[in-house]
Amino acid sequence: MQALTHVTAAAVALLLFGCGADDSLPSEAAGTPAGSSGAAGSAGSATTGAAPAGSGGGDVSATGGTAGGGASDGAAGGSSGAAGHGSAGAGAAGAGAGGTGAGAGGAGAGGAATCDPADETADPTPVNVRGMGAAFTGSHEVVVEKDPGLSGRTIFRPKDLGGANKYPIVAWGQGGCSLNGTTNPDFLGELASHGYLVISDGEPSGSDSRPMVDDYKAMGKPLIESLDWAIEENGRACSQYYQSLAADKTAVMGWSCGGLMAEGAAGDPRVTTAVIWSSGMINPDQKILDALHAPIAYILGGPDDVAYPNGTRDYRNTSRVPAVLASTNVGHGGTYGQDNGGVFGKVGVAWLGWQLKGDMGATGKGMFVGASCGLCTDRAWTIESKNVN
Repeated sequence: MQALTHVTAAAVALLLFGCGADDSLPSEAAGTPAGSSGAAGSAGSATTGAAPAGSGGGDVSATGGTAGGGASDGAAGGSSGAAGHGSAGAGAAGAGAGGTGAGAGGAGAGGAATCDPADETADPTPVNVRGMGAAFTGSHEVVVEKDPGLSGRTIFRPKDLGGANKYPIVAWGQGGCSLNGTTNPDFLGELASHGYLVISDGEPSGSDSRPMVDDYKAMGKPLIESLDWAIEENGRACSQYYQSLAADKTAVMGWSCGGLMAEGAAGDPRVTTAVIWSSGMINPDQKILDALHAPIAYILGGPDDVAYPNGTRDYRNTSRVPAVLASTNVGHGGTYGQDNGGVFGKVGVAWLGWQLKGDMGATGKGMFVGASCGLCTDRAWTIESKNVN
């Protein structure tokens, strides 16, 4: 790790805090359904009406629509041509023999892409995470794996892919900026069980760490790279994630040094929300806070948390976005290693549910906002918010 400058003893503690774990569960890839051919457009009117577009087709090349039949009295135009097949192909117009109007064949809309064998990649490798506690509380079975297409990361995800569920994306940075992606399996697995693709920075049981520097935007780049990869995979026909992710719903989060990574990444325009866990900038940079454009939460471990002053200050200095500051006396180490991530796991699930899934009830927004909110009425917590409707 490179030498640090302008770092206090508390800052060093912030950087170095982190813990390790081993590694769970097999994965299964989902097939990609082929697109069906476009349906025929309806008949054109006697005046000049065009038939509506057909639904999407799956063939690569477009096929012209068939010609419509004539009408003896000219009252109706010919029926429309059948919609063209194809991922982007338009059907040719069907010519009506009778009447003054002719129905136009519907254009084939884009269908599901097919996997090009040249774009296929090696299968992910299951990761066995040992020592985790109680079963997760979400409805999804969790898979932990290493994807060969994503270097230096560990994935926690719902086992079921390819169905109706579209999973938001969460990029996570470790305490100490550790490159051990299985440092917090109870916490990250709990999030995944509630329907999120969680990408943890670092290889499974990896070693070493990323440097902590004053350029927080640069520190955030690994989390942005995780989002880049997931969004690309959602659109890649050969990927197990094809059309399984909510690519417009993304979160960056991190603990301690990883929280600095998340703060630096939060200005990316694709980020939907950020959560800064037991962290805050060591050398304040107002440009980072001014770049925020989406809701942010600072979750701290109470006055004994070494990052408590920094996180509180950063919250105070945010002005443009909805923000929440919540704290409970668990210290800098939080509750990540407890069953289901402890109270931090519960708070994380609630925040993501509110921000990424629109949960406005007691298990989402109601935990943070309102006189009778969950954390407001819990004496173990202090909480405040601003710019929140």
